[in-house]
Amino acid sequence: MVDSILLEALSEVFKPLGFRKKSANWYRVSGDLYCVVSVQQSSWGGSCYVNIGFAPAVKVRAGWLPESKCLVRFRVDALASISREGLDLLSGEVAEAREEGDLRVDLVERVVSPVAQAINSIESIQDLKSLLHASVSDQVFIHSEIRDKLLAKC
Repeated sequence: MVDSILLEALSEVFKPLGFRKKSANWYRVSGDLYCVVSVQQSSWGGSCYVNIGFAPAVKVRAGWLPESKCLVRFRVDALASISREGLDLLSGEVAEAREEGDLRVDLVERVVSPVAQAINSIESIQDLKSLLHASVSDQVFIHSEIRDKLLAKC
């Protein structure tokens, strides 16, 4: 249930920002970077995860690249702007105890909008480097191909 409501909330916020939808993913190329936000169902009940991926735009074929193929990947819980209460909304148990309309409003406010604010202006490796240093925890996968560029001091 929470994943379908989350996808509606993502549509509301991400479509006006130029993102396109493919299955449970929202993606776009902006500047030199490709970004994808992916909703993944948990194997453990009705919960879901929100994954974020970035790759140089030149790596993208036909405008699409799954999050699992991105050179930089992390879950939404790595973003400093996402509160514990926001993460709890992604839990199936919490979602089932809430009214659908209230859940959608809270998902927009506590998860979707903070994600959009964090990633909307990321258009270059330097922008991504700044985001990683300022707003993302160490729980990030960074492919060796791009690691040195991103981990060097700002």
